Amino acid sequence: MFNIPEEKQPNCLKDENRLNVLFAPLRSKNVNSKDWDDKITTWKSIIRIYLETNNLFFFSLSSLNDVFIRHGRPPPCLNEVISDMIRKNEVEVLETFLRKSTDTWSGWLTDFVIRRPLNWSYNTVKKSLFSPVNGNYVHLDVVKNKSEQLLIAIPNHFKNKVFNLSELEYKDMPTVENLKLLLHYLERQGKISVKSVPSYKISNDTVTLLVKIGDSPITDIDVAIYTLDHNEKLISKHVENLEDQIEVCIQEAKQHLGKKHKQLAKSCLVKKHQLEKQLQTKANALHNVQNCLEQLRGTHVNSHIWEAYKHALDAFNSTYKETGLNEETVDDTMVRLVEALDINDDIQSALANLPTMDADSTALEQELEDLLRADSTGQDQPPPDDNSGISDDFEKERLQIDLPNIPDSSPDISAQEAT
Repeated sequence: MFNIPEEKQPNCLKDENRLNVLFAPLRSKNVNSKDWDDKITTWKSIIRIYLETNNLFFFSLSSLNDVFIRHGRPPPCLNEVISDMIRKNEVEVLETFLRKSTDTWSGWLTDFVIRRPLNWSYNTVKKSLFSPVNGNYVHLDVVKNKSEQLLIAIPNHFKNKVFNLSELEYKDMPTVENLKLLLHYLERQGKISVKSVPSYKISNDTVTLLVKIGDSPITDIDVAIYTLDHNEKLISKHVENLEDQIEVCIQEAKQHLGKKHKQLAKSCLVKKHQLEKQLQTKANALHNVQNCLEQLRGTHVNSHIWEAYKHALDAFNSTYKETGLNEETVDDTMVRLVEALDINDDIQSALANLPTMDADSTALEQELEDLLRADSTGQDQPPPDDNSGISDDFEKERLQIDLPNIPDSSPDISAQEAT
């Protein structure tokens, strides 16, 4: 029903009584505001589901009347539904939505101060005088959700390079015109950059419309790198085809020789030589393109390095300017630092040289020497023995006792017993 799959249809579309109410004439809001709000909100939800299901991002009153038909007639309240969506900024005029945002401050100021007020006044008068029958309106919420899904679906290897729409493999890829709306919304949000590169050989927008992830614009260097890279792929494919054709000629020549068809074999060899000349030409062109591509990428990297140097230089100059740092101030600071260190040394020396009393110091030194001498004399005397009661004279007399000498040989015990 209404080009909406059954599993995504809201409950109101499955209830006949509710459908009769939705397709009935809309009463005045002053009579029953709750019923009016409920019917308007329900139709907004139905329109959104229809757009999301069919990958549509803009609509008109006539297109909705062609879709939502029941018993041969459309709902009479769609005009009021669209008007309410306009008042609540849920939709935007297609021409206004596609207006490219400016990139400069002066352009932004002109757009903010002059163009936007004039456009607002014009659109306000237009809305009050004309009905939105012939106008195309972009559903902002649907575009926002779909564009975020598209951005998430872009592979990571596309993040830092320029690519065209034909390289995307999006599962629910909308038509080219609707895809442009999504890309335009992402560009307005500063998440991607888009640039059209027209070609007299190619008129397909999926090839000529270039996209770059990020807020940096697509430069001429980016376009040149993309063009060389694209040509490299085309030439490489052509070289592969020529090599395959040469191999086919060799196999055909061998088959003709096996059948003794020398002229046909020679014809295959002549074709092989012609293909080899073309192959050599294409191989040289491929080498030149690859060389240019590498040189251009190197130049691109060098430009980033140069920009980094410029930023570093600006940072140095800004720091010197803000802090007043220069050679004279540094020399002056160092001189004052040396003077401060000298003063500190003098202060330390003055604190170390305390006044002393020579007389008192001499007496104290003499007393310390006497104490040390007394301690040393006491330590040199041996400790008293246990026989402290025995006098020194007795010890001397004990040592003077006349004792016999120790015999040199053992005594003869048998002779002694005989005597």
